[in-house]
Amino acid sequence: MSTPAIRRWVFRVAALLLVAAGLTMAFLWDVRKRVDHQEEMMVAHGRAIADIVAESSIHNLAAFNQWENEFSQRLVNNALWLARRDEVGTLNPEDLRDFADTMGLFRILLFDADGRVVMSNPIPPGSGAGYGNLPRKFLDPLLKGEKTHLSLGYRFVPRKGEQRFTAGAARKGGGAVVVNIRADELLATRRKMGPGHLIKTLGKGRGVLYVVIQDESGIQASSTDQLSFPFPVDDPHLQPLQEGVQWVVREFDSALGGVFEISRVVDLPTGPVLLRVGMDSALLVKMRADIRTHAILRIVVLLASVFMVSALFLAWQRQSVLDREVAKVTAQLRQREAEARRSEKLVAMGSLAAGVAHQIRNPLNSIHMISQVLEKTPGLPEGVHDQARHVLTESGRIEEIVRQFLEFAKPREPVFEMVDLAGLVRDMVGLQAAAHEGTGINFSSYAPGLEAEVDRKFVVEILENLMKNATQVLGGKGKVLVSLIARGGVAEIVVADDGPGVAPGDRDRIFDLYYTTRPEGNGMGLSLVAQMASAMGGSLSLDSEPGLDHKGARFVVSLPIHRNSPERNPR
Repeated sequence: MSTPAIRRWVFRVAALLLVAAGLTMAFLWDVRKRVDHQEEMMVAHGRAIADIVAESSIHNLAAFNQWENEFSQRLVNNALWLARRDEVGTLNPEDLRDFADTMGLFRILLFDADGRVVMSNPIPPGSGAGYGNLPRKFLDPLLKGEKTHLSLGYRFVPRKGEQRFTAGAARKGGGAVVVNIRADELLATRRKMGPGHLIKTLGKGRGVLYVVIQDESGIQASSTDQLSFPFPVDDPHLQPLQEGVQWVVREFDSALGGVFEISRVVDLPTGPVLLRVGMDSALLVKMRADIRTHAILRIVVLLASVFMVSALFLAWQRQSVLDREVAKVTAQLRQREAEARRSEKLVAMGSLAAGVAHQIRNPLNSIHMISQVLEKTPGLPEGVHDQARHVLTESGRIEEIVRQFLEFAKPREPVFEMVDLAGLVRDMVGLQAAAHEGTGINFSSYAPGLEAEVDRKFVVEILENLMKNATQVLGGKGKVLVSLIARGGVAEIVVADDGPGVAPGDRDRIFDLYYTTRPEGNGMGLSLVAQMASAMGGSLSLDSEPGLDHKGARFVVSLPIHRNSPERNPR
């Protein structure tokens, strides 16, 4: 098998592998999307459970706080009423005992201005005094009359396990009345309003393995008693929750089987706790297996089609390559034919140039000199002077044609230097604008700062020729805009006008030597400009877009900014 054939087979195999890999990636992506969707559903389920627990706790906390505030106000009102009774001097220990029994109070204390207890209600034996550790920040404002009443809320007393709810009011003339009740029943009610009973109900839901609330001391509430694995609160997996992450999701194996767990921190009445919702991941595992199986089956079924499509694609690609190669070779042949014809013309013109210079220039100089003498000779008829001036003008015109002809046949080599191309464009346009001031032709330029390595004289001649052509086609009225832009490593000089433009039939021949559409033209201007642009490594083209105001012509001169630029000869 030949080397090209081997290369073709290698290319085909590589193409098939790429197609197969692409399809595999597509199916795996589909698998991943389906699994992600199932995981999102499970996460949404777990979050819904956690939100229900959190919202229920928040509402219960609000209700309990309202109840607690009302309870605190009742104690404050009791203390204020006792303070008023004390003000008229009708209180005694028996009154305090009766009031405590009636209002369900545990302790009533009357303090003097120095903080000493001067009266109290009798309490059951063995209950303890219960007033020796009242906070000074609670008692002092009342003793000094700075506050008329205060609520201390829950506070622990010396007897272990007992709790009180305390409030007080200031006595007239100094001192305070302090009342409290046992808070055990109130706290028990508070615990009953917690989330424990709710998570029991939620834990019975389909697919839910457990709902657990825990803190640093351990599990505070759980939906099941059959947990046979620990729940460490300092699990590294839960560390992001301590760093501000709202949710943590993970999947693991446990004694209960596969678990898909969602965890978050919930603010309960007792403080922030960790809420963990574990769901059965068996459905997710089964779905993954089914989706992967279906994906593999689809890949197998489509492989044959992949091979067929790949073969067709390779055949089409091969035909496309052949078409491109044919078009490329055809374009190269046409370009070489055009270059050969131009070379033939240049060779013929070079050979003819020597003869023209020798055969025409010397007689032409004689004619030119005789015309000058006749024009200046006095005494001749006026008609002779007119004819002499006419001969002098025409001989000068012939001399210019011969000069251009010789320049085209034997062009000089460009002398490259760094030129302020923008300044040069602005100066040339300024000269033309000054020369046509007062006429109907308006010259303008747009040339931001740009330097390029070019032949200054070539650029001047190119601009002069293009602006001269624009002036001639405008017929004394119109606009000419010369712009300079940098496109990559190429400087583009665009000469645009709003004249009649170039006819479609003339576009392909406009740069041919001696081709002109004007009776007074010699058909060498654009050819010389194209030759000078090519000598500097650039090109001259007639843009397919119109010039100014959607009419006229746009000539584009493309020149490399640097001689070693890889974008030379952009044509």
